[in-house]
Amino acid sequence: MKILVNCALPYASGPLHLGHIAGAYLGPDIFVRFQRMMGNEVMFVSGSDEYGTPITIRADKEGKTPGEIADFYHKDHMDTFHSLDIDFDIFSRTTEKIHSETVSEFFLDLLKGGYLVEKSMIAPYCPGCGRFMPDRYIVGTCPNCGYKDARGDQCDECGKTLDAKDLINPRCSICGDIPEFRETNHFFLRLDLMQEKLLEWIDGKKDWRPNVVNFTRNFISSGLRERPITRDIEWGVRIPLEGYDHKRIYVWFEALIGYLSATKLFFRNSGQEDGWKPFWQDPEIPAYYFMGKDNIEFHTIIWPAMLMARGGLNLPTRVVANEYLRFRGEKFSKSRGIGFTVDEILKLVPKDYLRYYMASNLPEGGDTNFSMEELVDRVNTEYIDKFGNFINRIVSFSTAHFNEIERSGAFDSDDTSMMDFAREKFRSWKSAISDVQIKKGLQEWLELVKYANSYFNRSQPWALIKTDQEACRRKLYVSLGVADVLSGMIFPYTPSSSVLIRKMLGKSDAFSINDDNNLFAVPSYSPVKGEPPFRKLDITAANPNNMDLVVGKILDVSYHPNADKLYLIRVSFGDSETRIVSGLRDHYTMGQLLGRKIIVVRNLKKARIRGEDSNGMLLAADNGAVVKLLTVPDSIKEGTTVNIDGYPYNGKGTITIDEVHAYSMAAECSSGGCKVQASLDGKSGYLEVSGQFVYVSEMVENGCRIK
Repeated sequence: MKILVNCALPYASGPLHLGHIAGAYLGPDIFVRFQRMMGNEVMFVSGSDEYGTPITIRADKEGKTPGEIADFYHKDHMDTFHSLDIDFDIFSRTTEKIHSETVSEFFLDLLKGGYLVEKSMIAPYCPGCGRFMPDRYIVGTCPNCGYKDARGDQCDECGKTLDAKDLINPRCSICGDIPEFRETNHFFLRLDLMQEKLLEWIDGKKDWRPNVVNFTRNFISSGLRERPITRDIEWGVRIPLEGYDHKRIYVWFEALIGYLSATKLFFRNSGQEDGWKPFWQDPEIPAYYFMGKDNIEFHTIIWPAMLMARGGLNLPTRVVANEYLRFRGEKFSKSRGIGFTVDEILKLVPKDYLRYYMASNLPEGGDTNFSMEELVDRVNTEYIDKFGNFINRIVSFSTAHFNEIERSGAFDSDDTSMMDFAREKFRSWKSAISDVQIKKGLQEWLELVKYANSYFNRSQPWALIKTDQEACRRKLYVSLGVADVLSGMIFPYTPSSSVLIRKMLGKSDAFSINDDNNLFAVPSYSPVKGEPPFRKLDITAANPNNMDLVVGKILDVSYHPNADKLYLIRVSFGDSETRIVSGLRDHYTMGQLLGRKIIVVRNLKKARIRGEDSNGMLLAADNGAVVKLLTVPDSIKEGTTVNIDGYPYNGKGTITIDEVHAYSMAAECSSGGCKVQASLDGKSGYLEVSGQFVYVSEMVENGCRIK
């Protein structure tokens, strides 16, 4: 069977973080690997979304062209996916010529069919930036839920689609200026003409996830309106009509067509010009779409409407949208320093360990939180202690006593129960992943791992080898057969490690069994003792940063009741608060501290100072006479992580004041200000937040200690 799998095109304006991977890319890679194991022919498609104002704005900031920015991040994204073993058949680009051609054809087909109309609209114009701005670059308070940093196109908190002019207290996210709303002419997609068809279509999707169906049905039922598909920009796909030289097709419209143009490009490069057609025109070939929940609307309303209007192309068979992976309760955000990019985390964790934990924590039915402590615990206790130990024990014992383990003799009831349980778990695993329940598939595998360990312990081959070698062989055959099944079931999740495990089992072929009745049909096993791919994960060894440095905001200051030189300071981290006892009373007034952004060592061991609890430590340059707090730009939100030399906090736990002092933090001053340097694992590095250096709030002497 042929299957088309499309993944949301990542925007080529910044690095990929773990929120992206959990939302749209790891799940489909596992799904595709599974489908290929089942013998299906899969077309796995994605690519870089390279047009739009965000790229031009980044280019202006960096003194580059938009094309240079797109080139850099296209390669960066490909390298990132490769580093995680996420393998697309094609990872295309929306700047490809075939994409512009496909978009132009699509545009003209919809215009000819009466589904596009030209009319005037009011659009946000930023006087400070001197240009029309996309709605997403206007931020303000959401009129629906009150979220203060809602974008003009959509609120990330409640998911509601917005219009920039509906925001309360709107401002430009680039320069902070208040936007003007000016009249301009554009083409609109007549979504209103497709409302009944879309509602009928979504009502037929009984097997879809509730979050996707409910969001879509509610959105359509509230009434669809015409939606603009062009913008006053220079960087984008040209409108294929005369007289529109300074307007371009809006990125959200043309990027969706990127799935189609990428498939065409793959087959053109393969010398099969029409090879794309079955995947897009044969109604028997299913089309799966994977994305984060903020992209549901585009894939269940706008893209299907475009396909219906054009005709002749398959509608999505299944739209799979994950919720958000959060970090300490907040969405991953590289610009705000929240969470890890893929490059950062792979410095600390091997790729298969990361894939294993992420798969077990995918936000399929609701938001989940990324925790370094949980990652280490799950990898060590499940993947290594349970699975790895099982593989090592049976291979080591088998190779120590036999050259080959044949299938021979009659199995006893415990052997039969073990094999039956393996077949049952294999069927459940197969059913789960077929239904895109990635986490459930992993849970079925883990249940089999636990049962297999129990069986091996009950079998006691170390005792049988002394009394009944034939019975011992049978027990080892069953155990090796289960290991064979387990290595196949885990392959979609941890492909690199699984290949090594199969070599230990004496297998060089890929696991491709799709019939559970054929399990345990191998005539014999010849395991090979080698270097097992299992090493306990010690995050502190890979990442020496034990300090949980975080941006805080001072909410309240009061006098210490028992000390003349101490304050009691209440600090917010966004999702939590703490209280710190600090000796700033001789250096700052209460008014100077209130509302101030500071940097806090959040995991300092709790102390009781003159009868009051202190949880944490704020950082300041201190030479004994002069004390100056560290500072961050106002745009940096409380709760943002501060790194040392690119290393985030490693999750070690509480530390002592002596451990803090061991970092030997000091001011490194020049005409541009005083950066903060720290000694980390014998090397010097700088404190960084959201890609920017941390500075002392005022000039101090060079080398002034940070305490």
